[in-house]
Amino acid sequence: MIADYVLPKPHSTSGYAVHRMVEGLTAGARPLFTDMGDHLWVRSGAPITGTQVLPVPALAVGDIAAFQLRACVSKKTKGKRSYYPTGDWLARHQWLRRQGQRHGFEVLTVHCTAGLAKIAKTDGAHQNFTVDKTDFTGVLKVIDADKFQIALSTGIGACARAFGFGMLII
Repeated sequence: MIADYVLPKPHSTSGYAVHRMVEGLTAGARPLFTDMGDHLWVRSGAPITGTQVLPVPALAVGDIAAFQLRACVSKKTKGKRSYYPTGDWLARHQWLRRQGQRHGFEVLTVHCTAGLAKIAKTDGAHQNFTVDKTDFTGVLKVIDADKFQIALSTGIGACARAFGFGMLII
Protein backbone atom coordinates (compact mmCIF):
# COMPACT_ATOMS: atom_id res chain seq x y z
CA MET A 1 0.00 0.00 0.00
CA ILE A 2 1.33 3.41 -0.93
CA ALA A 3 1.35 6.20 1.65
CA ASP A 4 2.77 9.66 2.25
CA TYR A 5 5.27 10.20 5.07
CA VAL A 6 6.32 13.51 6.61
CA LEU A 7 9.90 13.61 7.92
CA PRO A 8 11.54 16.55 9.68
CA LYS A 9 14.92 17.55 8.25
CA PRO A 10 17.57 20.23 8.70
CA HIS A 11 16.71 23.17 6.44
CA SER A 12 20.25 23.32 5.06
CA THR A 13 20.25 19.71 3.80
CA SER A 14 19.37 19.54 0.09
CA GLY A 15 20.08 18.01 -3.32
CA TYR A 16 22.06 14.82 -3.51
CA ALA A 17 22.25 14.42 0.29
CA VAL A 18 18.45 14.33 0.51
CA HIS A 19 18.28 11.86 -2.38
CA ARG A 20 20.63 9.49 -0.52
CA MET A 21 18.74 9.89 2.76
CA VAL A 22 15.39 9.05 1.19
CA GLU A 23 16.66 6.04 -0.72
CA GLY A 24 18.32 4.82 2.49
CA LEU A 25 15.00 4.99 4.33
CA THR A 26 13.31 2.83 1.72
CA ALA A 27 16.05 0.21 1.33
CA GLY A 28 17.05 1.47 -2.12
CA ALA A 29 13.51 1.69 -3.51
CA ARG A 30 12.87 4.71 -5.72
CA PRO A 31 10.18 6.64 -3.81
CA LEU A 32 8.79 9.99 -4.83
CA PHE A 33 9.60 12.87 -2.51
CA THR A 34 9.60 16.61 -2.33
CA ASP A 35 11.69 18.89 -0.15
CA MET A 36 9.45 21.31 1.75
CA GLY A 37 12.34 23.14 3.46
CA ASP A 38 12.07 21.99 7.07
CA HIS A 39 10.56 18.61 6.21
CA LEU A 40 10.41 16.00 3.46
CA TRP A 41 7.19 14.61 2.03
CA VAL A 42 7.91 11.04 0.89
CA ARG A 43 5.47 8.85 -1.10
CA SER A 44 6.41 5.20 -0.92
CA GLY A 45 5.07 1.67 -0.95
CA ALA A 46 7.83 0.69 1.50
CA PRO A 47 6.77 1.52 5.08
CA ILE A 48 8.78 4.12 6.96
CA THR A 49 8.26 3.72 10.68
CA GLY A 50 8.32 6.46 13.29
CA THR A 51 6.97 9.16 10.99
CA GLN A 52 3.68 10.91 10.37
CA VAL A 53 1.68 8.86 7.86
CA LEU A 54 -0.85 10.48 5.53
CA PRO A 55 -3.09 8.55 3.14
CA VAL A 56 -2.57 9.24 -0.56
CA PRO A 57 -5.83 10.78 -1.75
CA ALA A 58 -7.98 8.69 -4.08
CA LEU A 59 -9.93 10.87 -6.50
CA ALA A 60 -12.74 9.78 -8.80
CA VAL A 61 -13.54 10.88 -12.34
CA GLY A 62 -14.86 14.43 -12.24
CA ASP A 63 -13.23 15.34 -8.91
CA ILE A 64 -11.48 18.70 -8.83
CA ALA A 65 -8.43 19.33 -6.63
CA ALA A 66 -5.70 21.89 -6.05
CA PHE A 67 -2.20 20.60 -6.77
CA GLN A 68 1.52 21.31 -6.52
CA LEU A 69 4.20 19.80 -8.70
CA ARG A 70 7.95 20.39 -8.97
CA ALA A 71 9.08 19.03 -12.32
CA CYS A 72 12.10 18.98 -14.56
CA VAL A 73 10.46 20.19 -17.77
CA SER A 74 12.32 19.11 -20.88
CA LYS A 75 11.95 17.82 -24.41
CA LYS A 76 13.87 15.13 -26.20
CA THR A 77 15.41 15.95 -29.57
CA LYS A 78 17.46 13.29 -31.38
CA GLY A 79 17.83 11.34 -28.14
CA LYS A 80 19.16 14.32 -26.17
CA ARG A 81 17.22 16.11 -23.45
CA SER A 82 17.03 19.89 -23.60
CA TYR A 83 15.34 22.45 -21.38
CA TYR A 84 13.01 25.27 -22.39
CA PRO A 85 14.22 28.84 -21.80
CA THR A 86 13.42 29.97 -18.25
CA GLY A 87 10.96 32.62 -19.43
CA ASP A 88 8.98 30.30 -21.74
CA TRP A 89 5.85 29.88 -19.60
CA LEU A 90 3.70 28.79 -22.53
CA ALA A 91 5.92 25.78 -23.28
CA ARG A 92 5.80 24.75 -19.62
CA HIS A 93 2.00 25.05 -19.47
CA GLN A 94 1.71 23.01 -22.67
CA TRP A 95 4.10 20.38 -21.25
CA LEU A 96 1.90 20.04 -18.16
CA ARG A 97 -1.27 19.77 -20.25
CA ARG A 98 0.33 16.94 -22.30
CA GLN A 99 1.35 15.22 -19.07
CA GLY A 100 -2.24 15.58 -17.85
CA GLN A 101 -3.59 13.86 -20.96
CA ARG A 102 -1.16 10.96 -20.42
CA HIS A 103 -1.85 10.72 -16.68
CA GLY A 104 -5.63 11.07 -16.47
CA PHE A 105 -6.18 14.71 -15.55
CA GLU A 106 -7.09 18.00 -17.16
CA VAL A 107 -5.43 21.22 -16.01
CA LEU A 108 -8.09 23.83 -15.22
CA THR A 109 -5.79 26.59 -13.94
CA VAL A 110 -2.02 26.71 -13.58
CA HIS A 111 0.75 29.04 -12.52
CA CYS A 112 4.43 28.21 -12.75
CA THR A 113 7.79 29.60 -11.80
CA ALA A 114 10.96 28.34 -13.41
CA GLY A 115 14.64 28.29 -12.67
CA LEU A 116 17.55 25.90 -12.42
CA ALA A 117 18.35 23.51 -9.58
CA LYS A 118 21.98 22.71 -8.88
CA ILE A 119 22.48 19.11 -7.77
CA ALA A 120 25.75 18.92 -5.85
CA LYS A 121 27.16 15.52 -5.02
CA THR A 122 28.60 15.31 -1.54
CA ASP A 123 30.81 12.26 -1.98
CA GLY A 124 33.77 14.18 -3.45
CA ALA A 125 33.08 12.99 -7.00
CA HIS A 126 32.70 16.56 -8.29
CA GLN A 127 29.95 15.51 -10.64
CA ASN A 128 27.68 18.46 -9.97
CA PHE A 129 24.97 19.18 -12.52
CA THR A 130 22.03 21.47 -13.14
CA VAL A 131 18.44 20.59 -14.07
CA ASP A 132 15.36 22.61 -14.92
CA LYS A 133 13.21 23.32 -11.86
CA THR A 134 9.63 24.30 -12.63
CA ASP A 135 7.16 24.68 -9.77
CA PHE A 136 3.52 24.36 -10.80
CA THR A 137 0.48 25.24 -8.68
CA GLY A 138 -3.06 25.03 -9.93
CA VAL A 139 -6.32 23.17 -10.09
CA LEU A 140 -6.92 19.92 -11.97
CA LYS A 141 -9.88 17.72 -12.84
CA VAL A 142 -9.57 13.93 -12.90
CA ILE A 143 -10.64 12.44 -16.25
CA ASP A 144 -9.31 8.87 -15.77
CA ALA A 145 -9.12 7.70 -12.15
CA ASP A 146 -6.90 4.66 -12.85
CA LYS A 147 -4.28 6.63 -14.80
CA PHE A 148 -4.40 9.40 -12.21
CA GLN A 149 -3.78 6.96 -9.35
CA ILE A 150 -0.75 5.60 -11.22
CA ALA A 151 0.54 9.17 -11.65
CA LEU A 152 0.21 9.73 -7.90
CA SER A 153 2.22 6.53 -7.32
CA THR A 154 4.92 6.90 -9.96
CA GLY A 155 5.19 10.64 -10.60
CA ILE A 156 5.00 13.08 -13.50
CA GLY A 157 7.82 13.67 -16.00
CA ALA A 158 10.86 11.64 -16.94
CA CYS A 159 13.73 13.58 -15.30
CA ALA A 160 15.17 14.12 -11.82
CA ARG A 161 12.64 12.07 -9.83
CA ALA A 162 15.49 10.78 -7.69
CA PHE A 163 16.18 14.39 -6.66
CA GLY A 164 12.70 15.37 -5.49
CA PHE A 165 11.00 16.15 -8.78
CA GLY A 166 7.79 14.68 -10.22
CA MET A 167 5.68 14.13 -7.09
CA LEU A 168 2.13 15.38 -7.65
CA ILE A 169 0.81 16.76 -4.36
CA ILE A 170 -2.96 17.01 -3.99
